[in-house]
Amino acid sequence: MIIYFIIISITLVYIALFNGLIGINLYTYDWFFVIKITLLNILVIFLIDAFLAFVIHKLPLRWFDHRKKCFHIFKWERKFYEKIKIKKWKDHIPELGTLANFRKNKVLEPNNNIYVQKFLTECCYGEMIHFLSIIFGILIIFIAPKYFLLLGFPVVVANALINYLSFAILRYTRPKLLQLYKRNCRKEKTNL
Repeated sequence: MIIYFIIISITLVYIALFNGLIGINLYTYDWFFVIKITLLNILVIFLIDAFLAFVIHKLPLRWFDHRKKCFHIFKWERKFYEKIKIKKWKDHIPELGTLANFRKNKVLEPNNNIYVQKFLTECCYGEMIHFLSIIFGILIIFIAPKYFLLLGFPVVVANALINYLSFAILRYTRPKLLQLYKRNCRKEKTNL
């Protein structure tokens, strides 16, 4: 949660300082307008993210099979996650899986392949939600297009960063879940 707080705080400080220095209009600077548009941008981003999560969870389960090509995780991607030391900070990002009735911050039943398969699917749901939230976050340009660079763009960047962190964690975690799934399958075969 601290990382999110830092990102949001930096964004708000940037908006305040940049608009204070440059100003929407050099002669008449209206703090109330800046706060109102910034809060509206944040609200719209939140609503876009919530809508995407709702719609994606209504889509057919088969669309989110971890073996599909669109969910492939490349070797360079895994190396990148190691390079940014995701293992150290991933537990500091809030996990909102309870909203979808499935927490993804800890594997609760590591020996149950039905559970692990559901976890893999939920990771794919989450990846799609966060990926689309980054893309559709740009829609706030329509709230106040004249002031997008001063007020909307920082919110779009913060939204993209916040969603990317969760997206990266899910993609970092999924190969480990797949290894766990395969290990459980091998155990089942040897126990037969």
